[in-house]
Amino acid sequence: MASTTPLKVSRCTHTHGPTLCFECFRAGMERTRARREAYAQRALPFESPKRVNNPLTAQAVAHRRQMLEYLQKTGSGG
Repeated sequence: MASTTPLKVSRCTHTHGPTLCFECFRAGMERTRARREAYAQRALPFESPKRVNNPLTAQAVAHRRQMLEYLQKTGSGG
């Protein structure tokens, strides 16, 4: 026996009847894209507990110090 509850075709709040307008179609596509991106972000390599922390090179340390000095000089460091 079929349910007496009517099926909802879309979330379209405009007065098109059962037709889906482009605005609502695009909003649904954006929600789907955001959901996929969020799912993909959950297992990025930099969040892995197996990541090996390699020590910084002398060049990398010098660069970070230079950037810190710049931020402190411009007043953006804190």
